Amino acid sequence: MKHAQRWMAAALITILIGAVTMTEAQTASVSAKDAAEIKAVLNSMQTAWNHHDMKSFCSYMTDDVEWVNVVGMWWRGKPQVYKAHDNMHKGMFKDRDLHDPETLIMRGIAPGVVVVTQIIPADGYTTPDGFKVPPNRNVLTETFVNRGGSWLIAEGHNTVIDERAQTNDPGK
Repeated sequence: MKHAQRWMAAALITILIGAVTMTEAQTASVSAKDAAEIKAVLNSMQTAWNHHDMKSFCSYMTDDVEWVNVVGMWWRGKPQVYKAHDNMHKGMFKDRDLHDPETLIMRGIAPGVVVVTQIIPADGYTTPDGFKVPPNRNVLTETFVNRGGSWLIAEGHNTVIDERAQTNDPGK
């Protein structure tokens, strides 16, 4: 009986070590080369945004990109993501700039796949119905994939940070 219990304990430990190793492999750090290439894409996208050049902005996305904006609009495919951003930059975002990220974290989740999370300060803007949105900070999460040696965004999701709610964050 003791032999069986020891064998089961050893098997359980082996399984747990395998699970920890798998988790470490899935969240392995991003190479310096890949991080520099992704950072260059992010810088180019910020420049394109601030120049209101949505063609350039969207050139760093896959053809099948999906994007969810801060109010839950879900755009599928590069043409729709471009159209939405271009229309917004001709109107309510025509004077809105993004600033350098306060936080930028990259996490490799599989070969050729990196999730980037940024906190980005942004200028205010006026909505089509006249509401003035003050400057704010956004959490932007982007899933990058390496396609043909280029890092492109396959998925993006942007959320405005509610500063008042941050003081009651139950996870901190």
